[in-house]
Amino acid sequence: MKNALIGLCMALCLFACDKKDEGKVLVTINNDKITMTEFNKELDKIPMNMKMMVASESGKKNYLDRLIVKKLLLGEAAKMNIESDKDFQNKVADLKEGLIIETLLKKKLSSDSKLSDEELKKYYEANKEKFKKEREINTRHILMKSEEEAKQVKEKLQAGEDFTELAKKYSIDPNAKVTGGEVGFHPKGTLLPEYEAAAFKLTKVGQTSGIVKTQFGYHIIRLEGAKPPAYVSFEEVKDFIKQQLMQERQKEVFEKYIEDLKKNAKININEALLKDEKPAAGEKPGAKDTPPAKEQAGQKTDAPQTKETVPVKK
Repeated sequence: MKNALIGLCMALCLFACDKKDEGKVLVTINNDKITMTEFNKELDKIPMNMKMMVASESGKKNYLDRLIVKKLLLGEAAKMNIESDKDFQNKVADLKEGLIIETLLKKKLSSDSKLSDEELKKYYEANKEKFKKEREINTRHILMKSEEEAKQVKEKLQAGEDFTELAKKYSIDPNAKVTGGEVGFHPKGTLLPEYEAAAFKLTKVGQTSGIVKTQFGYHIIRLEGAKPPAYVSFEEVKDFIKQQLMQERQKEVFEKYIEDLKKNAKININEALLKDEKPAAGEKPGAKDTPPAKEQAGQKTDAPQTKETVPVKK
């Protein structure tokens, strides 16, 4: 993280260094020019997390090449008078309308959907059970390939040998040599079912289970610690609650805004124009849509084929 920040600062310094030559022409393309001012403006548009890509000389050259290609294509578009093309103008109009509406709604929703800390706290208190953590336990285990090996290790434990040392020496868990077989804190539902069933039966720290078989082999489990049920603090879930309530609030604001706009506007709909057109003179109703009763001899029919069997999860 520290290195990334240093790199970002260096990138910003490079941009700052460039700006001393802002008035100079960086590149000439036919009769067009790109100055350092224009180039730096383009660089400023790059998202902060991507600025490192153009911090080096080669990165800047690659980005400049993209600008050159952009200028060449715009020049060709000008020669072909693309902007006067009707299809182009229609698309621009559609995009403009969409952008106008998007900007309007963004301003409306952001101004009318603000949430205070008091509202977030109130929701937290009213829904506190949603943020409750169940009891968690920390366990340590020794994993062996066979039941016979597990029995031998069990005897060593009963003779008073250290659990952690035995885990480092005999466990086939690849992490055991470093962790001494410690698994860490876990709530119910996050461990192997057989392991979990045996582990949660242990009630005292230091208590050891019998031999437990799972798909990985034979375990001996010891309880290392336990955390009672507890509530996640408001500060930990504040952002989550804000995001959830913001979505609900914005939906309510949007629906009410549209409803009010319709209510306060004079809207008259000519329903007759929405009805199906009457058939032309001499044409029977539905004649266009009526398929032939029979196919002529020798022609293929369009009867539906036999439905394929779709595999589903049972």
